[in-house]
Amino acid sequence: MKVENPWKQNPWFESVAVAQVRARKRLPAPVYAALVAGSERGQTIDDNEAAFAELGFAPHVAGLQPARSMATTLMGQPLALPVLMSPTGVQAVHPDGEVAVARAAAARGTVIGLSNFASKSVEEVTATGATTFFQMYWTGDRDVMVQRMERAHAAGAKGLIATLDWSFSMGRDWGSPEIPEKVDLKTMIRMAPQVVTKPRWLYAFGRTGTIPDLRAPNLAKPGETKGPTFFGAYYEWMTTTPPTWDDVAWMRETWHQLSGTPFMLKGVGRGGPPPRGGGGGGVCSPLGGPPRPPPPPGGGPPGGGPGGPRP
Repeated sequence: MKVENPWKQNPWFESVAVAQVRARKRLPAPVYAALVAGSERGQTIDDNEAAFAELGFAPHVAGLQPARSMATTLMGQPLALPVLMSPTGVQAVHPDGEVAVARAAAARGTVIGLSNFASKSVEEVTATGATTFFQMYWTGDRDVMVQRMERAHAAGAKGLIATLDWSFSMGRDWGSPEIPEKVDLKTMIRMAPQVVTKPRWLYAFGRTGTIPDLRAPNLAKPGETKGPTFFGAYYEWMTTTPPTWDDVAWMRETWHQLSGTPFMLKGVGRGGPPPRGGGGGGVCSPLGGPPRPPPPPGGGPPGGGPGGPRP
């Protein structure tokens, strides 16, 4: 029996910190900055990281089970480990985008949350075999939202995540780069000095014969494939009346009638009674990266308060 060295360096990475260092080396500066920049002075990001760092493990030292497992269930779905892949919007990190993340989720036996602002379609993602929760914003009219829910259900989504905590602001002044509407010739010339210094990123896109598209295919109208640009998706959201709790209840009931799978609310930012719109689960989402300074982690003032103590 061959015994492998358990301390041999992982050829990929063994921590988020190492992954971030490698991403900074590989990605063009504007692409990397779009991932890590926050609103205004970035206080929410700092608070989120500080709160997460307070979590730790207190292992037992004796009486342990001989078979070790991190397996659990979430919304009726079996998980090999209690870590999920979070949904993100359009990206220019890698040509495989969310499909690559879905392959990783399937390989590790966990769930991917796919945004309807993602750069890959829900059909491409579910085709990997990954258990997928589809995340929707309240954008467009009800007919449009029903069509998007029907599409997600037909693709095999195992649950719907309704995001309610997104608001619009131009206050992204903490290292945030300008995000172009599309990557055309003018944009490529302007960004060339920052891109040519990252040959591995260029090669990844070059070998596929594609460039970052910056479109949202899951927002495409029936019969379309590409969907609107990220700016077009923003415009649809900005011109949609914010939902009431009755709207959220309608969304929940519509999804249950279509699919019968769990409905979750994303954007729980404070403690208190359960949201009136109902849902099978909640996602605490302070949204430290998008263009606004949201509430601190835990929902209340820093250090605790009416919203409850920080995690």
